[in-house]
Amino acid sequence: MGAQAPQWLLTSFVDAMQQIGATATETDLEHEGADLMQRWNAPNRQLHNVRRLMNTLTHIDEIASSAHDPDILRVAAWYHGAFLNKALEIKLGGFQANFAATRCIDHAHNRLTNLGVADEVVARIDELIAFLTRHRAPRSDFDAQVLVDADLAGLACSPQDYKKLRTSLRAELSELDDLQFVKARLALVKKLLSYETIYQSPLGSAWENTARANLEVELTRLDRERAQLCAATPTEDADDSDDSDDVEEVEDDSVTSTGTLIIKRRSIKKRIPVVSPDNEVTSTGVLPRKIEDLHDTDEDEEATSSLESAVESLDLPNAD
Repeated sequence: MGAQAPQWLLTSFVDAMQQIGATATETDLEHEGADLMQRWNAPNRQLHNVRRLMNTLTHIDEIASSAHDPDILRVAAWYHGAFLNKALEIKLGGFQANFAATRCIDHAHNRLTNLGVADEVVARIDELIAFLTRHRAPRSDFDAQVLVDADLAGLACSPQDYKKLRTSLRAELSELDDLQFVKARLALVKKLLSYETIYQSPLGSAWENTARANLEVELTRLDRERAQLCAATPTEDADDSDDSDDVEEVEDDSVTSTGTLIIKRRSIKKRIPVVSPDNEVTSTGVLPRKIEDLHDTDEDEEATSSLESAVESLDLPNAD
């Protein structure tokens, strides 16, 4: 369940919005912050909650000295959690694979525009939310590296807290059966451990050894759990004998580094509003803007849009 939000959290949101140039009144900004806190603190959020938001903001502060525009990073972190996308909602709706990411980006884009934030700043925040969804930043984008590392910093916790992370995550994803959860989590952990470094920013590297140790322990446990579950359901898992850690058409190398198991469809990059609609549906039923290719990212260029906590995709966020 979500944590009680302290007053400083709302104040910090208003301050960050004013710093990035929002022209709305302070009252309107307070209402916007309160709405976002309510979203973060929804009862079904065992891990994607206000406590996680506060931790991410704290981690941004810890490594913000290597960022040029930390307030833009803070605002992006706030809006990244505007929606918690669940498997059933997306699967039954028949939406495209980038629905989850598009919904958060559309919400941020529309709200920030209405609050008087300049177009170029809104576009930058759209882009940063996309990087958060993919949990990998371009090599040349130092601010994005700070934001993504802050979001991943919770992996570098004590073994006891890491166990709590998994327990909270499992509760948040209760619609998945044990085998689906273990397979998705395995794909994530293997992907994370395949990176030369999990953390990309200079100061974020201090979390590397602890996070990697936690993941290696979890990998051993997950391998054991999967073997036990597959032995109990050999017929259902027969198609997974190649040990690719797929979930339906999902590929093992299409997993974001906090746990989003993603369908490899297309990249999410900097969003530019255009009139022409894409054949996708947003949470309000409005066709989303296209995401146009503005620049390359890094070796994870193949990273794609995500469906959080779905059978076909699974968001495994950082620890509290």
